[in-house]
Amino acid sequence: MKRLVAVVATACALSSGCTYAKEEPGLFRNNATSSPTVETLPPPAPTNPELPVAAEAEWTTAEGLHISTRFAIHAVRRLELATVVDWSVTPLSAPGYASGDKLPSWVDLGLSRSSEGDVSMFLIDPTGDKVYRTLSHESRRLFNRCLCTPLWLAQQGLRIGETRLLQATFPPLPDSLNYIDVDLINMAPFVGIPVTASGQVPTALHPTNLVRPAGPAHPVLGQHEFRYRQQPRRVQSITIDRVVTAPGRTSVEWTIKSLTDQSTYILTPALSPIGGVLPDGVDVLNRDVVSGPQIKPGGSPAANTLTVSWLTTAVAERKAYECLCSSLGLWAGSLRREGGQASVTSNYPPLPAGTRTVDVILPHVATISGVPVVDAEDLAPRFGPAKPYAGETWLYTSTNPPRGWTTAEWPTPLPDMDQLKDYRFFVENLTQLPGW
Repeated sequence: MKRLVAVVATACALSSGCTYAKEEPGLFRNNATSSPTVETLPPPAPTNPELPVAAEAEWTTAEGLHISTRFAIHAVRRLELATVVDWSVTPLSAPGYASGDKLPSWVDLGLSRSSEGDVSMFLIDPTGDKVYRTLSHESRRLFNRCLCTPLWLAQQGLRIGETRLLQATFPPLPDSLNYIDVDLINMAPFVGIPVTASGQVPTALHPTNLVRPAGPAHPVLGQHEFRYRQQPRRVQSITIDRVVTAPGRTSVEWTIKSLTDQSTYILTPALSPIGGVLPDGVDVLNRDVVSGPQIKPGGSPAANTLTVSWLTTAVAERKAYECLCSSLGLWAGSLRREGGQASVTSNYPPLPAGTRTVDVILPHVATISGVPVVDAEDLAPRFGPAKPYAGETWLYTSTNPPRGWTTAEWPTPLPDMDQLKDYRFFVENLTQLPGW
């Protein structure tokens, strides 16, 4: 029995961590095993037109289902002792599925976290170089779960064309901080979302429709195929989708595609140029991160080359670092096979003022030159005036964790503040990796 437990634990470590009570897809699952479940369900309800939306982005899952998904941020609400982010997921389409079809339970939104807090969502204060992580339960027996709608539960029961409202709780923000960036780690962070005062909720300026079809894909800005020097039969490509500049940060959204089967995927960390060569003697939370690419202001030979940003954290109570970039794992399982692809994001320090293009350096492989830079959208004008709100609260219990809400249930209830005594608060520093 001890040997079996050790094997399971090792498997969890190799696959970037296991989440409690979460059904994992089989290593060799393919589209032939993912036919829709025949079940009579009412058609999806339209989006509540009064649901406020501060920001939204589209992303396609990479576990093998290829679900076109819309993520949205609806509010950042200030509480007396905490901060709550209301967000949502809307599956828009997937091959072999029609509107209203229920998706398999092995859907993976790519946001599961291998350490405390369950979900890879952060609040970033770019002026103070601070990063706020989700609240984490003190008990290891309870898997240090977040005070949130757990992802393993949210990912079950998703339907095409139906929006699920979710929630995550963070440490309290300083009173002087009226705007915050929200980071869902596989996309460029949403910049400058207004923080609503305690006892209020934002309102929508225009009628909301989150189930409309996905917009056009970003044009390809640069692409390069490569073979690994250590494993020349492994061929992949990197496509640069978008470079976004924002106060205190630069984000590169890019796509990894496997042009041949990748037999060692999830067994070892990603190799250069996808993963960076990390310095010895520095503890990192996860080595299988997309830290390899570097950027440099275009047309400026003397400019500094920028490497990915990191935030402080801890591993086994020792000082460590976590990449402010996507972490690969089971969510990107389609990369194991020829034709599989995953969309990821790496975040960097800010570019010099006025920079309009960058060179993306893929170490030991190639440089993609002259990639245009776009400015992050100012999201503050998307909200209408705030209105008073005093509603119900919810308690997280292992037997009945919060399952999310429909858009008709907006404004959603808030977490009961009596729970906070059982949770840990994390405010990290944004930094660079020592010796890198």
